[in-house]
Amino acid sequence: MRTDGLKITGRADLPRGTSPASHNEDHRKAVRDTLSSGVALGLAARGGYLLTRFLIPPFVLAHVGLEAYGLWATTFILVSYVGISTLGMSNVYIKYIAEYAARRDFKRGNQLLSTGLTITIPLCVAIYAALHLSWSRVASLLHIAPALQRDAHEVILTVVGIFLASISLCAFRDALTGVQRMATVQATWIAAYLIETALIVVLVASGRGIRGLAEAFLVRTVFEIATAVYFAFRSMPWLRLSPRLFSREALATIWSFGGVSQVSSLLAIALGSIERAVAVPLIGLQAAGLLDIAKKLPGMAAAIPGAFSSSLLPAASFLHSGLNGDAQKAAVIKLYLKGARYMNLAAGLICGPLATIPGPLLAVWLGRTYPGATLLMVVFAVSMQTHMMTGPGTSLLKGLGRPKEEFRYCLPNVLAILIALPLARLIAGAWTPVGIGVAVAASTVTAAVWFIRHANREFGIPAGRYARYVFLPGAVPYLAGLLFLWPAVQLTTGVSRWRGALALAFIGLAYSALLALLIDRFVLDRGERLWFRAIAASKLDEIRGRVAGFREQRAASPVSPHPDCSDEGSRSSVYESTG
Repeated sequence: MRTDGLKITGRADLPRGTSPASHNEDHRKAVRDTLSSGVALGLAARGGYLLTRFLIPPFVLAHVGLEAYGLWATTFILVSYVGISTLGMSNVYIKYIAEYAARRDFKRGNQLLSTGLTITIPLCVAIYAALHLSWSRVASLLHIAPALQRDAHEVILTVVGIFLASISLCAFRDALTGVQRMATVQATWIAAYLIETALIVVLVASGRGIRGLAEAFLVRTVFEIATAVYFAFRSMPWLRLSPRLFSREALATIWSFGGVSQVSSLLAIALGSIERAVAVPLIGLQAAGLLDIAKKLPGMAAAIPGAFSSSLLPAASFLHSGLNGDAQKAAVIKLYLKGARYMNLAAGLICGPLATIPGPLLAVWLGRTYPGATLLMVVFAVSMQTHMMTGPGTSLLKGLGRPKEEFRYCLPNVLAILIALPLARLIAGAWTPVGIGVAVAASTVTAAVWFIRHANREFGIPAGRYARYVFLPGAVPYLAGLLFLWPAVQLTTGVSRWRGALALAFIGLAYSALLALLIDRFVLDRGERLWFRAIAASKLDEIRGRVAGFREQRAASPVSPHPDCSDEGSRSSVYESTG
């Protein structure tokens, strides 16, 4: 296997009396254990998030309408752009805190965090003040209808303010990620989005409209910030923050690594929202709402494989600082292939049915149909899965100190969009949401294929091996989904929304069972098959143990002349004993 294209540097300082071989194995085991737990927790957290984001849009649309929903979607395009000045900091914190923690160089860690906070807090305050003073110009650029002017003013200023606060104080959350405290970060995130979901239901249903969405987002973000600050100081006793710890060396690190990440973050945000950013001035807020609806489910699907990508950056940084030579190369290459394989499978699990049975899913999900939404969801599902396949390459190369490699994905994407958008306008004869969406999706696929080819060369992976090991497994969910297209259409046409939802639930179970069988028999190798089966068996044993304990406790409890009270007390004791 050719690996000369992979340039890996760095040397670990070995503890006295430790051989390089034993140190490498210990370090690899630590990374494997942390990465496995981080990915497992991330998948569980993102699964819950996916469920809440699935339920919110139809509820909100029923209460506020498509135009107001389009304003809400456009708000997050705006806040992403105004907050871009500090987004590059997150990658700096995660990468270098991971390295400093591995080396126990806590002084430089404190200097980095203190320097970052000293820069970002005043900068975010200045950005918010500038937006507040220039509000009338911003409102005119967004073409906000007079009826939505007051709501837009409150919503945008609230969301921008709390978003900037989150970005400026992300040091605490990212430091926890850097020291491999992914469980704490994920648990906080779960609690935060559950709180937000409950508040959305209460506030929007009570008539607060999109103001209720902004208020729920405010409470969620304040909770996340406060919890991250608390656990950062509790989990890292060495953490000391002060403007006096401002360091020129840390500033140089932020400028060199963070500056590159800053530009790539700007391009990533622009590319992730380009279809809505183009649609608002050319067509209107309703077009932005339609594009957001069509991209919502594929975007949520990306949250599941994103658990792998978010864990790969700190893992690569940890390997970069803790392993040497060939051991480092082999570990990174294995991490790249495994990450790409499982990310593609996870993305295909959800994007497959989104692309093969989009009509029934949209009709049942939203309770009505929007022209063009079905085709848009198909192209967005395919482009989103292809986009997620670039995640392992960009994350690992970033973790190895090569953030500029991400430009090999972003810049071709920009070039493709500059060609595809005018071409779509020429073909359609006018600007349309479908034309814009298809052009952006095609550009994403083209750029992703280009970058994956480059990453494979850097890691020394032949194209044939990548196709067999990574690409083809991700196509299996599409084949499984096509088998359920006809039943889905037949069972959801001409029935109530609830009966359609029940039919799709049964189809989803059948699809999952078929997909599990196909992956087990034709995709997984022997080692993977044994590993997944062992995990499934352990979970089944755990469930059986809990059921057996429940039965034993019920059998041992005395018979009461009041069955209702006795049954309630028995349940309570079982819950306490099983946790």
